[in-house]
Amino acid sequence: MPEKMVAAELRDNALNSLLKTHPEALVSAIGTDGFRVPMPSSVGLRDEQIIPVPTDRATMLDLVVSQDALRVVTAWEQASKSGMAIGTVRTRNNPDHFLNLLLIDMRHRHGVWLGALTELSSDDAVPATGTALTASLLVPLRPRTATVRKNWRGLITGIDDRATRMLGWSAEQIVGLRSTELIHPDDVERAVANWMEMLSKREGQRVRVRHQCEDGTWLWVETENTFHDADDPEEIVVVTQLSDISDEMAAHEALDRRERLFRRLAESLPTGLLQLESDGSLFYANERLGAILGIPAATTLDEQLASVVDRDRPGLDAAITAALREGTDSELEVEVRLPGSEQLRRCAVSLTALTDQEGAPGALACVSDITESARLREELKARATFDALTGCYNRASIMALLDQTLADDQPGLTAVAFVDLDKFKPVNDGLGHAAGDELLQRAATLLTGLLGPEDLAGRLGGDEFLLVFPGVVSRAEAVAIGQRVAETLHQEVALSCGAVRLGGSVGVACADRPITADELVARADAAMYESKRQRLGAPVLYTDELRQAA
Repeated sequence: MPEKMVAAELRDNALNSLLKTHPEALVSAIGTDGFRVPMPSSVGLRDEQIIPVPTDRATMLDLVVSQDALRVVTAWEQASKSGMAIGTVRTRNNPDHFLNLLLIDMRHRHGVWLGALTELSSDDAVPATGTALTASLLVPLRPRTATVRKNWRGLITGIDDRATRMLGWSAEQIVGLRSTELIHPDDVERAVANWMEMLSKREGQRVRVRHQCEDGTWLWVETENTFHDADDPEEIVVVTQLSDISDEMAAHEALDRRERLFRRLAESLPTGLLQLESDGSLFYANERLGAILGIPAATTLDEQLASVVDRDRPGLDAAITAALREGTDSELEVEVRLPGSEQLRRCAVSLTALTDQEGAPGALACVSDITESARLREELKARATFDALTGCYNRASIMALLDQTLADDQPGLTAVAFVDLDKFKPVNDGLGHAAGDELLQRAATLLTGLLGPEDLAGRLGGDEFLLVFPGVVSRAEAVAIGQRVAETLHQEVALSCGAVRLGGSVGVACADRPITADELVARADAAMYESKRQRLGAPVLYTDELRQAA
């Protein structure tokens, strides 16, 4: 048996099996060009099984949701090659209900293709929802265009069949009515103005209005009135072409709703929002941004950012430019001085570049008031860096800074002075810890008063201090510095409990070769102990002889 005969027999068997196992199947006849045609009687279907054919040309695509159009096209291409194909689709009138679509070439027997829609079986990949399959699921699509004829006074004189299918009105129901009677009250004024302009200019005009349907609903249409002049005013005819724009208007309304929702969300956020156009112009700023920056109403970017302090403005401007021109995201902090006040705020700014993918090229800035968190951050940093009692660097910080100083390639020597207070223990034990703390604070004040711009002072612990002097010219200069330290400490200081005698032992060491902070401080510590042993109140410089003696 020839291969084509076998293929035809298989298709016959497939159709017979389908109709037997799926008596609820809905079937459409399809011409070779893909458009639906009347069902041949030879197929032998009941009337309720036949999908009605509209008066205008239609395809199987008109029955399914737009998301499934590609599935129909793919099935048609496959069927064109093999004679039969199957897919899964949803109808427009019930987009949550999945159906099987079978396309089968029956031209050899009935002269047409057949497209059948059936319920999914329990073995199908997509479960059925349980809705009965009836022709009501496959109501033909509403026409997208229709024609209405009117006279110059706006009275309806006739409609075509497409207008009836679009709006639901029969000619008997609306012929003789004034067209404004079927237009939404909110749109009447616009429609009348358009009509009068059409009459005065004697040329076609367009307007978008909501037209009432027979079931009481409103349909968005674009009306194009075409004026047909005549000598007798009663013979003037206006042909109105109606175009269904409900999908477009629904999309606009959905977009408007999303826009309103976005603005509600933007206004409710505790963060300031700033949206810029691609040219840097101000597009949107929420109220919170105005409250943070102290500028509630601004029309330009410069006005909105006028409260940013001068030292931070260049960095912010550069970040904005990078976001707009290079698509670079960035985060930075700026200080803001509220207008008419000396109050300063610390703000975090997060800049995000926007591209065509977001639909709005430009940049988005999120601004948060972090004044309190910045203050807490600085406090934590200070606690981790400085000695709470004296204000000098703590041991870890002064040692880290010394290591950094030693690693820097700079001229001269780095000298350190290790200071141990000689009179601290009697004061701390005899007069109390409060007096001891006060003595440490006075000593720290005296020592930091000796420092230059590049010099450092740290408290190593107890009554021990470390002074760092970068760029010392010679060891003699280092000793002279140590002498000034010793002389400064050798004095009587006034405490809350009375005057006490202050003094200190000072050890000086210089970095004459690559050396670590620990090693240099150990040298100064050894020199300090020698100064304490001599009890002369004079500084001692660490030398090789001191190391050998130790």
